[in-house]
Amino acid sequence: MEPNQESCCMKVKTLNEGKENLSTGCSQDTSQISGPDKKMRLTPLSQIGFRDPASVGQGQQLTLLSIEVQAESRGDLRPDPRFDAINVIVLVIQEDEESTLEAHVLLRCDSAYVEKDLDAVSESKVFVFTEELQLFNHFTKVVRASDPDVLMGWDIQSGSLGFLAERAAHIGVGLLNNISRTPSQINVASGDSRASQKKMVKEMFSESVTADAVHLENTIIEDEWGRTHASGVHVGGRIVLNVWRLMRNEVKLNMYTVEAVAETVLRRKIAYIPSKVLTKWFSSGPGRARYRSIGYTLERAKLNMQIMNQLDMINRTSELARVFGIDFFSVLSRGSQYRVESMFLRLAHTQNYLAISPGSHQVANQPAMECLPLVMEPESSFYADPVIVLDFQSLYPSMVIAYNLCFCTCLGKITPPEPNILGVSSYLPDINTLRNLKCELLVTPNGVTYLPSKVRKGILPRLLEEILSTRIMVKQAMKKLSPSQLVLHRILNARQLALKLIANVTYGYTAAGFSGRMPCAELADSIVQCGRRTLETAISFVNSNDKWNARVIYGDTDSMFVLLKGRSLKEAFTIGKEIASAITEMNPTPVTLKMEKVYYPCFLLTKKRYVGYSYENPHQSKPIFDAKGIETVRRDTCGAVSKTLEQSLRIYFESHDIDKVKAYMLRQWTRILSGRVSLQDFVFAKEVRLGTYSARASSLPPAAIVATKSMRADPRAEPRYAERIPYVVVHGEPGARLVDLVVDPYELLAINSPFRLNDIYYIRKQIIPALQRVFGLAGADLNQWFLDMPRPGREAIGKRHSLAPNPQRTRIDYYYASRHCIICGDLVQGSAHLCPNCSKDETTVAAALTGRTSKLEKDIQHLAAICRHCGGGDWVIESGVKCISLACSVFYERMKVQKELQSLSQVAARTGFYPKCIVDWF
Repeated sequence: MEPNQESCCMKVKTLNEGKENLSTGCSQDTSQISGPDKKMRLTPLSQIGFRDPASVGQGQQLTLLSIEVQAESRGDLRPDPRFDAINVIVLVIQEDEESTLEAHVLLRCDSAYVEKDLDAVSESKVFVFTEELQLFNHFTKVVRASDPDVLMGWDIQSGSLGFLAERAAHIGVGLLNNISRTPSQINVASGDSRASQKKMVKEMFSESVTADAVHLENTIIEDEWGRTHASGVHVGGRIVLNVWRLMRNEVKLNMYTVEAVAETVLRRKIAYIPSKVLTKWFSSGPGRARYRSIGYTLERAKLNMQIMNQLDMINRTSELARVFGIDFFSVLSRGSQYRVESMFLRLAHTQNYLAISPGSHQVANQPAMECLPLVMEPESSFYADPVIVLDFQSLYPSMVIAYNLCFCTCLGKITPPEPNILGVSSYLPDINTLRNLKCELLVTPNGVTYLPSKVRKGILPRLLEEILSTRIMVKQAMKKLSPSQLVLHRILNARQLALKLIANVTYGYTAAGFSGRMPCAELADSIVQCGRRTLETAISFVNSNDKWNARVIYGDTDSMFVLLKGRSLKEAFTIGKEIASAITEMNPTPVTLKMEKVYYPCFLLTKKRYVGYSYENPHQSKPIFDAKGIETVRRDTCGAVSKTLEQSLRIYFESHDIDKVKAYMLRQWTRILSGRVSLQDFVFAKEVRLGTYSARASSLPPAAIVATKSMRADPRAEPRYAERIPYVVVHGEPGARLVDLVVDPYELLAINSPFRLNDIYYIRKQIIPALQRVFGLAGADLNQWFLDMPRPGREAIGKRHSLAPNPQRTRIDYYYASRHCIICGDLVQGSAHLCPNCSKDETTVAAALTGRTSKLEKDIQHLAAICRHCGGGDWVIESGVKCISLACSVFYERMKVQKELQSLSQVAARTGFYPKCIVDWF
């Protein structure tokens, strides 16, 4: 290797890195925003790794342990490890090559002796203790005996292992050190003592573990990166996984509660029982109530395993680690530079290259990058003709391979701004060598020269060639597998996915000008500019070819949208394949243009925002609703916006009639204004990062405001970093700011809630702007539609009464009586419930009131039956449904019916027509 070429490679140091009928008739659903068919997911789910549990077989020889905890609680407060003792610890163990789960249930009871049979849980080993120290001692024994490689919990920080560690530290126990594979010597000595059980417990928890308190505190609190990106809890020799954080990268949801994830991944409804109810159940003594309390925690622990197995997280992560050559946890915690460098350096060392390690000052002082990918401004419009989408396969890796672009082949710019500088280091090529190779050198569009492959083969091109060829080989091997070889198919699929990911992020390694160990501006610009020139050439070729009579209307980095006016779908596919073949032949190997799909029809809005019906082959009869960058696939809005926008687009795509869209929107606005909607469609859920907001800002974001309100009532309600907090917007005083109108959904759902959904805000500030951005291109004015529509009246269910003092009734309008008759809606006089006409017809009033009340009672009984089947009911201590899961649509409907039933039954009872119904029974 030439001395001047020693700067070619660099070692990376990575920092943190149901569809409504299109007829004009109204939908049968009278209490929901009518959107697409529920079988058509509003947001495409991440299907990577989804599998059938039957495919479980030989795995990675790992032992997994899922831990969940149930502690006492005080009133409505969440459990606090400083004050609340632990009642239940559930440990679920699974060997990776087995599908069976082994469960251990550890109980703490204040009584001296309890029959284990009374608290036995099926298929579980149950142990009962009278003191928490004994509970922790046996927990340590189980962990040491099973010796798990991976510890997991849904929320490690505020529950599960984190709660155990905080509670143990409060009573003087160093739990994390005890269950470590590398415990301190004093712990080992006490653990190996042959003293009696009582003496061992006393020594372990009074002598040895106290010495680890400072280390424990540092482990949990001072790991800022772990607190915000992982679990923040470390156990020596074991991997700790915070499951809810892993789910943020696996599935696309508005909220990442275990109930929402289980419904998406496992297709199961899971009840959410508050801590107050669980504490009441457990403290009721041996029996069915305690059994339900224990079973609830046990189910939570098993759910962690089932979700991880269903997503194939352990096997897939292990295969990624094996392909990249890095450790298991680094796959989850480190960024793409770490992965690229792991493979890049190993190959570089075989070619006798060494990596340099520039300092931060050198990185900061290197020349700035100058080139940007081509992103055209689209011709914003509605296109009823076919639009072909053509995409270059792995454009940047192809540029590296085709033009031999690498650190070790780069000779610098023809006219460098600073002499003897290449990337972050000094470099001066030999003049005689350049003179001898002047006819063979490659000059990229940004003016940088490179050696051809026959003179020196670059490390990056060689690496990418091996990656892409290996991926093709792995995919061919997958096709040859028999249907019974599901485990091997899953492993090979994980490996080819790993190879695809590493190829796509290799360019970023050269362009990491802030956090990279060796960014090279010249090389990064060459890759980008070669890709840009390739796309520009393809666009010019298509536009200038009269044979196809086509026009490129949008281009983005590695893809282009080609409009074919007056052509059929079949003709579009034929022309698209011809274009792809012709452009592929124009470019060097392995640059390949592939025809992805045909939009027919579609809307092009702005850069990276478009939507249409896509067809992937000419024989496809049913199109796919494909959207990019608009509200149907965004999570910063609510369900009412995404549902109405998607259904409106479907109507317009299929009918091309804007009047049908208008009729649909008028029906939805009428439902919203009359209150015949589910609150679930109006819940926002946005990420909260407390501690990162500027002190100079006039107010916090709405989600952060709701979170801080909850923290004032309960300090343990502090959200995890980047947790999505739900909120709704309610009516307030005229001129009130948005931040003054946001409340927690539970506050609006409460039976005696003084709040009312701000329907005008949702329509005028959320729904109309989203639809106007799209249908404005078709000449529609949705603001005018809304202004011209007749305003429906809300159903006068009953009057507001202050039967007892209620601190929630803080608004004066809560005490205003309704001015409308509850039967016919006409105006009434004074505080009467009925108008003069209805008061004279007692038979009709009695029939109407009893009929409405009876229907509501049947509805709530039906909803309560659904909840009891799911496990959310309480039939042991008291009646009623205790589940309050915001991820469940039944919960919103049940609370809505409860409100209506309470109000109407009070009116019926006061008028003497019907006995009052106690909604708490349901």
